[in-house]
Amino acid sequence: MRNGRRGKVLGAAIALACLCAFAPCVARADGPAPAEPAISAVRNWSAPSNTRVVFDFTRTVDAVMPDSGSGRQLVVRIPASGLVTTPGVPRFLAVGDSAVDSIAVVTEPSGATLTLWLAAGTSFRAFSLPASEDKPFRIVVDVTRAGAQDAENRRLASIAAAKRRDRVRLVYIDAGHGGDDSGARGPGGVLEKNVTLAVARELAGQLNKLPGVRALLTRDSDFFIPLRQRYKIAEQARADLFISIHCNSSRRRGSGSGTEVYFLSLKGASDAADRDLADIENAADLVGGVPPQAEDDVVGVLYNVRRNSALERSQLLAEELLDHIAADRRVESRGIKQAGFAVLKSVEFPSVLVETAFINNPREVKLLKDPEFQAALGRQLAAGVVSYFTKAGVQLGAPSAPSAPATPSDSSRGAAGSAVGARATGAGSH
Repeated sequence: MRNGRRGKVLGAAIALACLCAFAPCVARADGPAPAEPAISAVRNWSAPSNTRVVFDFTRTVDAVMPDSGSGRQLVVRIPASGLVTTPGVPRFLAVGDSAVDSIAVVTEPSGATLTLWLAAGTSFRAFSLPASEDKPFRIVVDVTRAGAQDAENRRLASIAAAKRRDRVRLVYIDAGHGGDDSGARGPGGVLEKNVTLAVARELAGQLNKLPGVRALLTRDSDFFIPLRQRYKIAEQARADLFISIHCNSSRRRGSGSGTEVYFLSLKGASDAADRDLADIENAADLVGGVPPQAEDDVVGVLYNVRRNSALERSQLLAEELLDHIAADRRVESRGIKQAGFAVLKSVEFPSVLVETAFINNPREVKLLKDPEFQAALGRQLAAGVVSYFTKAGVQLGAPSAPSAPATPSDSSRGAAGSAVGARATGAGSH
């Protein structure tokens, strides 16, 4: 429903919209930054439980806005004289999902007004993020759907119950990065977040063909998930394994090559390079605007026993996965390594992080964006999972009853692929 004030703003915004083109999900301007401060992009991503809206700026600005709240409208005022929008930035953007209805951007000599119209029952969190490396200064608004957390808890409880009923082994696959956290960027604009999702879907598709195994994804489309939430999703669903998919990158263009698999280190990284890589991957929360968190303060003999057992099994899983990837021989093995990756800090199951190849390496990025290579990588990783279960003494059999298929919005879709091949031979360098 629209009141008179909203109608006036919308009318002005729509009139201005006729003067510029815009895209429904991403509107970004190219070319040199203007002399005056400017809004350079308006972007949005829809996730199962929330929608994120991001406004990019060419320089730091002050914003007058509530940091959280609820209601049908959120107004952000930017008191910056001379603030403009760069060409291609929409004045009106229709989102139309179950969290955000639409967005209007109105500029005037004294600054700008950003108006978001929200769905009934939603709540929001608004904050700014400083510019860093390839990221500009941003104002971020996260809008959470009504009852989203309760619905998520019910969904994960249902998955856990189906796992017990069907007596299957549950593998959670985490496609690294997502949303405004694009990860590393390769030549030609290849983004890590897209490659990791493609490989994760291939792996899920392979595993879901196996009797007694069910594979789910932490994210099945392009949206941001905080690092700790990724493994907590798997914990709530009572997962048996957790595999996080990433692409490596080095600071020097074209340098670095190969695949490596990590499991958690409690005593620091294997070496300085591994520590730097962990720092880069752990910075995903900073990119996404998640406040720094203290480490979990859990003590006790039982916890230590479970943690050590999980680390031992994680090492075995890492070894089996790398053995099967290395057998392909298109990408060399860099070995099994340890580092303090935040996404691996669960004690509930073995967990590993796979750095598939170097996205900044011109030869390896051609492989990473190739669907055939992605499918092959999915087959190799799936074969490694089977080998892990065998060596760990875990029996895999036909489930007692089929589970109801998960919907795409459940973040659990796996793409179909070729059947898992026979166990590969050979080993990577450990």
